[in-house]
Amino acid sequence: MCKQTNYSKYQKRVIKFLNDLLGTDTPFSYERAKNNHLKVLIDGVPKPIYTGSTPSDCKSINNFMAEVKRELKASKLESEEVLKPAKVKLTDFIKQSNDKLIQSSVKSLRTRITTLKSQEETLVLETKSIESVSTKRVEVVKHAISYALQARKQGAYIKAKEMSEIEKTVITHLNFMLPNMAYYAELLDSKTKYQEKQEEQITKSALVEENVLCNNVVQLEDKAAKELIQDSEPMAKTKTPQQPVSTMMKTTSKSSDSATDLMAMSANNRVSLLRNLTKAQALLLIEDINQAMAANREEDIEAVVNLIRNKDLPLEAIISRMEAA
Repeated sequence: MCKQTNYSKYQKRVIKFLNDLLGTDTPFSYERAKNNHLKVLIDGVPKPIYTGSTPSDCKSINNFMAEVKRELKASKLESEEVLKPAKVKLTDFIKQSNDKLIQSSVKSLRTRITTLKSQEETLVLETKSIESVSTKRVEVVKHAISYALQARKQGAYIKAKEMSEIEKTVITHLNFMLPNMAYYAELLDSKTKYQEKQEEQITKSALVEENVLCNNVVQLEDKAAKELIQDSEPMAKTKTPQQPVSTMMKTTSKSSDSATDLMAMSANNRVSLLRNLTKAQALLLIEDINQAMAANREEDIEAVVNLIRNKDLPLEAIISRMEAA
């Protein structure tokens, strides 16, 4: 429910009329419809009552008041005291003060209906129970009454029994403005079903991913086995007349310059020779080259370290010279 500052001047007159007419005995609520008309719900009236935002007819407020009274009379909830509000006696100061307190509390709650509804929905979903809604509403009503007591300038002392009646009346108004327990039960049930369905989908997705992973592992194992079988076949079966690299690598023990001989070839001949390798052999050759380069780098580093030690050269001078270069 919106604040009254969001309503038109005519709609504010309607709200004031409802407050004066219904008082604290009959709960009611109001909200703006999609066409900016004011939708009014009155406890006991079977259908909502609508009124415009800025009607051109000057008698619109009178027509609306007459319609409200007819509906109340038809529903047998309206009495002569409500149709013609009885004059408050000067001696009935306590009842007048209590009614004013109830109206102030209900008015403050109406401006927070949207927030209260959202808080109750969150509470129901977190606790997964609708029993906490009643306790929450009692706390909200007590807080609203306490705030209204602090805001009023003067008033008679309120006994415990009178305070209980005031809280009961305000809770009746609040229960009419907020959703009933059936709404929250349906919300909780739909949320639970949604979570169960989502968990089921997650479980199915996990099973599918596991099956795909297993299939990929099996395929990789089969591929690796095929490559091992291909590696074990004699390289003599290749159609290329050039000497296979695997045979050249086997003769490394006989000729230590086989790698140098390979690099002495032209680029085209070297590529043609390396094309005879399988994927596994090519990867193994690349790994061996990387290991050889790493070993050479470690050997070079060790040689430089020994040279520094033998020459007794200061590291600071070497570092500064390298930075200057």
